[in-house]
Amino acid sequence: MKSLRFIHCADIHLEAPFREQGTGSYAETRRMDIRKAFLHILKTARDQKADFLLISGDLFEQDLTTKRTMEWLSMVLSDVDAPIFIIPGNHDPFVKNSWYALWDWPPNVHILTPQNPQYILEEQRVFIYGLGFSAYKQGKPDLSLVPPPRKDYLNILMVHGTLDMDFSGEAYQPVTSRELAALNYDYYALGHFHQPRAEDSTTSMIYPGSPEPLGFDESGIHGAYGVTVLREPSGLRLKAERFETAQRVYHPVSLDVTGLKSLEEVKMKLLGVLEGLNPQRDLVQITLKGRTAMDLDEKLLTALFSEDWLFLQIRNETQKAFDLEALTRDPAVKGSFVRAINKRLEALDEAMKMEGDPKALAEEKERLELALSFGLEALCNGKIEGWSEE
Repeated sequence: MKSLRFIHCADIHLEAPFREQGTGSYAETRRMDIRKAFLHILKTARDQKADFLLISGDLFEQDLTTKRTMEWLSMVLSDVDAPIFIIPGNHDPFVKNSWYALWDWPPNVHILTPQNPQYILEEQRVFIYGLGFSAYKQGKPDLSLVPPPRKDYLNILMVHGTLDMDFSGEAYQPVTSRELAALNYDYYALGHFHQPRAEDSTTSMIYPGSPEPLGFDESGIHGAYGVTVLREPSGLRLKAERFETAQRVYHPVSLDVTGLKSLEEVKMKLLGVLEGLNPQRDLVQITLKGRTAMDLDEKLLTALFSEDWLFLQIRNETQKAFDLEALTRDPAVKGSFVRAINKRLEALDEAMKMEGDPKALAEEKERLELALSFGLEALCNGKIEGWSEE
């Protein structure tokens, strides 16, 4: 067997609903982003002359996909001069009315279903077996049905499901890495998790993640994997390399406003968060945390900053500042703590009226005020909400 090159992707989610409220036709723009990311994968397969392409489930949203989408999908898949192997996922299971069952797929596309779960590429000496979905929820697969690997073949197992995370009540084909490794296949083309997951560039079990991120829990780089297979005297050597396809990047940001005294200070902090980001590429959700005496209107703040952004949302999860005057009269630990800090603050105020380094004293005062706020947070709640090491 000569060296091989194949592409592994999963969780494309064509026609995803995108329920966030962005500017203009946000949802339609994001669905087009998914198509562009998928086209990038297909172009990479053509440019690199890949021997085949693997799509490990959730290619589309079964309940939202139309005939028009399927016509587009057939057109772009047929343009790839290589076999394409697809397993159904939990969003596009092989059910009675599935597009997998009803659609006339291009001749280069092979759907690995429970009835026809395997395929052999004789010329390249590749054996592929698929464990997809035949229902929207599906329990633990019977791995005893998986045939043993073929000698002198590249053996690939495609699995859509949860790896090493058997959640109670979450029936999404849970398996363990130990169970898969015991099957002795050469490569495990996984799908279901939207965040990329691979131990290193030579690992044999890879979640490529969603090529286009679909929500704020999917931050960071997204794409697919190109895998090179080399035959050496010691056996097969696989090298997997990720390439980026995402059109947008999600940025969930937590901003602590504790200690800020004016709306202008909040605005400056928000501008600092947005500095360097691209309004049309970056999708931003800023959550205000901490305690403040200010009445922060999240809708007003969002309107002030979001005009040029495809998606920018500011959420206010702050809490009211502590009533320090009342706490000074508290005979318990909280009162003692407030009185001790106040005594130090009063001493600083006196020092600032005299000769000295005003800047250093002002910084010390700011640190003490933050210590007061964080200390009370810990005393009242047992933890510091919104704590950041920044």
